[in-house]
Amino acid sequence: MVLPLDSNNNPLSRRLAGKGDAKHAIDEWTNQTLSAFPVHCSFRTTSLYQRSFHSHSGYELYVCVQGSGTYIAGERIHTLGPGTLTVVSPMALHRSRPELDTPFHRFIVAVEKSYLEGLCEGDASITSWIGQWLPGQDSDSLHAQLNARQLLALQGTLSELEREVQEQQPGFELAAKGLLLQLFMQLGRYRTDPGPLQPGAGERKRYVEGILGYMKEHYREPLRTEDLCAHFHLSRSYLYKIFKQDTGVSVHEFLVAYRINKAKEMLQSSELPITEVAALAGFHDMSHFCHTFKRYTEMTPSGYRSLRLRLGPDAPG
Repeated sequence: MVLPLDSNNNPLSRRLAGKGDAKHAIDEWTNQTLSAFPVHCSFRTTSLYQRSFHSHSGYELYVCVQGSGTYIAGERIHTLGPGTLTVVSPMALHRSRPELDTPFHRFIVAVEKSYLEGLCEGDASITSWIGQWLPGQDSDSLHAQLNARQLLALQGTLSELEREVQEQQPGFELAAKGLLLQLFMQLGRYRTDPGPLQPGAGERKRYVEGILGYMKEHYREPLRTEDLCAHFHLSRSYLYKIFKQDTGVSVHEFLVAYRINKAKEMLQSSELPITEVAALAGFHDMSHFCHTFKRYTEMTPSGYRSLRLRLGPDAPG
C-alpha cells in the first residue's frame, strides 16, 4: 500500500518523528519508498501544514490543482495556486505552506534522480525536453504556471500514474515509465505561456529570499542575527517577523535544519571523520552537534552512517 507522500499520519512518520520535529520523518519515509520503486505519485485533498523543512533523495514535482499558499525550496518562496508546478532538486530543503481552512488539492510526484537521468540516457532530444522542466545548477527549484490545457492533461496522466504505482499490476514498471515520459511531453507540447516563472518581486519576499540565500552560502560560519541585520540593513524585530511569516520557522530553526541536512549528506557520501563533518556543516562544538543531530533524526551521527552503510551505497539517504 502506498501512503501519502506529504502526510505526517503514516506509521513510519509517527515512529521516526522526534520530540518537536517531524521534518526528517517524511524525509526517511520518502527515501524508503523510492528505494522500493523509483517513482511515486499521490493525489491529496487532506489538509497539511508541514511544521518544518525536510529533504529527500529524489526530485519532487508538486502540482497544485486547487487552493493557494506558498512553497519554500532552497532560497526561493513560490506562490501556490491552481495550475502551479514546483519542481525541487534532490536533497534540497523544502516545505509547502497551504492557506489554512481552505480546500487544498495537489499531486505530489517523487522520482529518484538516477531513474530520471536514465530516461534521458543516450537521447539528446529527450534530455533537452525534460531538462527544461528541472532546476538548473544554480537553483534548488523551478516554478511554473501551467495553462488550462496543460493542467487538464497532467491530471489525467498523474491519476493513471498514481493508480499504476499503487496497484502494481503486471507491467506497472513499463506503464510508470511511459506515463512519466508522457507527463514531460504534455508539459512541453501544450505550453503557450512564456515558460517557467521568474521569482516574484515583492520587497518583503526579496528580503526573505535574500536571507535564505545568504544562510545557504555562509552556513559553515558562526552566523549571528546581528550579521544578518547588518548585511540586509534590517532591525532584528523586523527580520524575525518577516522570516517567520514567510517560512513558518525562525531563522535559527532554518539554519539548524540546513546544517543537519548538510551533515547527513556528508555522512552518507563520504568517509570524513565525524568531527570534520560537524565542522564542515557549521557546528563548532562536537557535543552540541551530536545532541542536535540526534534530536532531529533520532539517531547519532555514527548510527546514521552505519545505517546508510548497511543499506548499501546506492540506497537513498
